[in-house]
Amino acid sequence: MLRFFFLCIALLFSTYMNDHDTVFAEQKQTLFVKHHVKGNNVFVECIVDQFTFTKGTHPKKSGQGRIHIYVNGKRVSETTTAAFVIRGLPVGKHTIRLELVHNDASKYHVSHEFTVTIP
Repeated sequence: MLRFFFLCIALLFSTYMNDHDTVFAEQKQTLFVKHHVKGNNVFVECIVDQFTFTKGTHPKKSGQGRIHIYVNGKRVSETTTAAFVIRGLPVGKHTIRLELVHNDASKYHVSHEFTVTIP
């Protein structure tokens, strides 16, 4: 009977820990993006859940970092602000990808891609 009691306690503890891990895993960063084209500039606003933008060099810490900006597959810049402008795009269609990265530039594997047309 005592062995059964300890087995039940171990099972409950295991279930609690698995639920706790699942909740933690669901707190992954998400990236929401709004953009607006004006002339040859693209105005971008980002919302990143549970995230702090950091400037300078810092050790890798979950929930901190910056955004790498790619235009047509080529990295053109990075930003440490949630709102920014991509300036001076030439006439035509462009694919813009925003990628969330840690302070040490390792990837969160969170990105957003959109296409704009500069008239």
